[in-house]
Order: sequence, then C-alpha cells, then structure tokens
Amino acid sequence: SNLGTNAFGQGLAVTPLQMITAVATVANGGTRLRPHVVDRRVNPDGTASKFRPVVEAQVISPQTAQMVTDIMVRTVEEDVPQARVDGYRIAGKTGTAQIPIPGGYDPERTIASFVGFGPVSDPQLIILVKLDRPATSQWGGETAGPTFRRLASRLFAILGIPPDGRMEAAVAGG
Repeated sequence: SNLGTNAFGQGLAVTPLQMITAVATVANGGTRLRPHVVDRRVNPDGTASKFRPVVEAQVISPQTAQMVTDIMVRTVEEDVPQARVDGYRIAGKTGTAQIPIPGGYDPERTIASFVGFGPVSDPQLIILVKLDRPATSQWGGETAGPTFRRLASRLFAILGIPPDGRMEAAVAGG
C-alpha cells in the first residue's frame, strides 16, 4: 500500500456493504447500526414482525456527522447536479477509481461510483451505484450520479417518502 495514493483513496478497498454502512453511520448522526437487508419477517402463521435496528456503536459525534452531511449536501448541490432529486435534499459522494493493471493503472478505464442518502432531513434510504468501466465518461458524478437520481426518484415515489423542501429554481419569466 502506498501512503501517497492512500491519501486520496487510491489503493484502498472496501466492499459495497462497508461503504453503505459508513455512509449510513453519517446519516444516522454518527451511530453505526448493524447492516440488514430485510424489512420484516413473515412468520409461518402469516403474521409479520418488523425488523428492529441493532445499534452497534456511536463511532463519530453527532456534530461530526452533521459536518460530513453538510459537505455531502454541498457536493450534490454545487458539484453533482446530475444526482439531485427535485423536492429532496440529497447528501452524496462521487468516486472515480483507477483500475490496476500489470505495471500500473489503466489510463483509459475507471470504476465510477456515487453513494448518497436522502432525504437529508429524515434519511430513509441509501443508494450506492458502482459502474465498472463506464462507456460514456470515466467520472462517477457524470455516470453514476444520474443513475442514482433515477433510482432515488423512483424509490421515493414507490415508498411514499415525502419531499423535504428542496426544489429546482423556477425559471423567471418563462
């Protein structure tokens, strides 16, 4: 491992579940919950019991979690408009990773990603989009960002998650 490239995230490997867990910790005010993929369990008699989150630890302070959230919101608002979802404040982070090849890194291909959560005022979902060697652009914001937007928009509608107030600015006079 090279300390110089580790400083900007190169040469570090995390699983998608680890990435989602880290972002969920920020969304949950610094509290890490045990990851799960099940919403409820249906018992043999037909009754359902809802999954209850298990708190593992407070790993960062609520203040630090809020600072990171604010930075992630600014990332979407200012740098990755492709990931915005009308009516919702989204917190997100892009990723663009070089692909190792013998003797170095592939000069033309990347792994592009975007991870985000929303609505920021009451986080209900986290989505990680990871594209291996995207064809249209090497950058996560340009490729994974729009995919995040489409998924989040659809899931907010399907799940009935209400907007938290962020709307696209109306065009004056038009």
